[in-house]
Amino acid sequence: MARDGQVQERFAHTVVWLLRLQAVLSVIGALAFGLLAGVPQGLAVLVGGGIGIVLTAVSALRAGAVSSGAEPSQMMGAFYRAMALKLALAVVLFVIVAKWFAGFFAPVLTGYVATVLAYWFALLRLGRAAS
Repeated sequence: MARDGQVQERFAHTVVWLLRLQAVLSVIGALAFGLLAGVPQGLAVLVGGGIGIVLTAVSALRAGAVSSGAEPSQMMGAFYRAMALKLALAVVLFVIVAKWFAGFFAPVLTGYVATVLAYWFALLRLGRAAS
């Protein structure tokens, strides 16, 4: 049982690290857009980054809700439900944001893409930790 707690703790630590990195990348993108293109574009980048952060947090909470000692089928079920929820929530959030930021949708997507880049950094980090 102690191992289960350690696995859950490592998972939580990795998720928090990923969310922080996504926030940092979003702010860097927002500052760059804000300085180069104007404040509204910078805010649009922040909104896109916010979408990515919310989607990561929601899917991590859903996928991480199952115990590491659970059956593999239960783990996969939790993962697939988390990804389905993430997809549905992404559609809803992007539709809402598309109406509010219709003229600034490219910066919104840029902010979202910045959060997706964080997954690549996380993969590099986890790969180094495994070797």
